[in-house]
Amino acid sequence: MIIDGHVHMWLRPMYPDVIINAYLEPWLAMSEFLDMTREIEESFPTSEVRPELLVQSMKQAGVDRSVVLPLDFGLVQEPKIGVEEFNDWIFESSADYPDKLIPFMGIDPGRGEQAIRLMRKYFAKFEPKGIKIYPPNGFYPYEERLDPFWKEVKDMDLVVVSHAGASWGPLDEEKSRPIHFRSVLDKYPEMKLVIAHLGGKYRADTYELAKEYDNLYTDCSALQGWLPAEPQTVKDRLSEAFSVMGDRVIFGTDWPLFDLAYPYESWCCFVKEQDICSEERRERLLGGTMRKLLGI
Repeated sequence: MIIDGHVHMWLRPMYPDVIINAYLEPWLAMSEFLDMTREIEESFPTSEVRPELLVQSMKQAGVDRSVVLPLDFGLVQEPKIGVEEFNDWIFESSADYPDKLIPFMGIDPGRGEQAIRLMRKYFAKFEPKGIKIYPPNGFYPYEERLDPFWKEVKDMDLVVVSHAGASWGPLDEEKSRPIHFRSVLDKYPEMKLVIAHLGGKYRADTYELAKEYDNLYTDCSALQGWLPAEPQTVKDRLSEAFSVMGDRVIFGTDWPLFDLAYPYESWCCFVKEQDICSEERRERLLGGTMRKLLGI
């Protein structure tokens, strides 16, 4: 079974304009480099990424299941559709594909009591396996004000996926550094934490922590941004991750955000077919480790 541990779905009003505009800048630069038309460039901020498109893309790429990660940017700027309606939509639309989609919650810990209320609501109704957080929104994981959030994560036995690395516009990239999780990992040694994108430019943080904490994992989503131009860089980054973290590396794509540069199906084929590791490790990378994390 192949599991994509990092995908997204959204409707345009679920993301605030300031975030769309910030993340559109590198997307536009990429599309200009690839000589895309203005009409195609404008498709990103107005697009809708619905479950039927995801499932269709999964089928074409040979992916069996995907972990859906909603992103809560509401404390940066309130979108037209708020965090609760966004999460409602994620869970309700994913329910149409119960054998394909594994929806997580997407709730900013900085919401305080509202975050706890929403977590309890979704846990009671849908029993999600995890939650996605985005520290560049404006918080350090170790802040005392977040203690109730981490206690709730522990009580619900949730997998936490945290963004790390590149963050644009009003977001505070430094807050995404994995090293800021040290005290949280000390306090909650059984918590399962996944650092997205290998940690991006902060991957040294990821590997430093991974040597100390067996409950720290990472995903390789966004690594396909080096393709097709620099396949050796991708292989080297994966080799580096395997050398430190072994089987705690999870396959991910960040779908659909990199399809413009390197299609979903191509990235899946690269990981399935290239000489990047042993076949036993490849099986765990492509789904075995995530199945263990999620208990499925």
